[in-house]
Amino acid sequence: MMSLSNYISEVNGVFGRWIRKTLRRPPFLFFSLVQPIVWFVLFTQAFARIADIPGFQQTTGTSSYLTFFSAAVIIQTVLGSAMQSGIGMVTDVESGYLDKMRVAPIHRSSILMGKVLSDGFRILLQTSVIIVLAFAFGVTVASGVVGLAIVFLLAAGFGIAWSGISTFIGLATRNSEATLMISILTTFPLLFLSTAVMPQTLLPPWVQSVSTYNPVSYIADAMHDLIITGFDWTRLGYALVTIIGVGAVTLSATTAMFKRAVRG
Repeated sequence: MMSLSNYISEVNGVFGRWIRKTLRRPPFLFFSLVQPIVWFVLFTQAFARIADIPGFQQTTGTSSYLTFFSAAVIIQTVLGSAMQSGIGMVTDVESGYLDKMRVAPIHRSSILMGKVLSDGFRILLQTSVIIVLAFAFGVTVASGVVGLAIVFLLAAGFGIAWSGISTFIGLATRNSEATLMISILTTFPLLFLSTAVMPQTLLPPWVQSVSTYNPVSYIADAMHDLIITGFDWTRLGYALVTIIGVGAVTLSATTAMFKRAVRG
């Protein structure tokens, strides 16, 4: 029977491996940090006039599209990082790392847990870059330090939950190109069919209907409130339920697929 301390040590070892692996790839690290900056600068400048649309300020609580879009950039970064999770797993399959895990004296779930936590750490790092840039552009967080901490927790939690989709696809296909394409097709449309980029009342009617059932919308609404107006505990509750629900489905499926991959 494995002790908790041994399990934590194993998770920490796997977590450290993925962090070191990221740090040893400077181009990957550079572009993973620069990408959200490009999104933030280009989109907010290109679509700044959206804030002039009648009803925008009344609906969102701000006259600045840059402020409103801050949450969208965080979510886009979360989804992008989650997609990379599956590609990293495919790399382990192709390199034979998972084959070594079949005979290693290590609990199988600690391998997946360490990988997922490293994804969450990378998301926190990218979110920090976005927040610093947002502050530099004059964005303020209405909910203060506590609200900012909750933004980080929402980003990391949703990223970990969503990474299960990409990891599942990666383990199922064992092909990095297929994993990337399928992840993009199942991820980015949801971003633009949510309330992250535009307030719901300004979306076309059919997109409004889709956004109501889109999990991304619940995370976006909670972040918008924290940044623009302050705490809305109902929306925060919805966001928490969404993260738990998505995580329960995706990580359970990924765990089952991972056990098959290690056994197979």
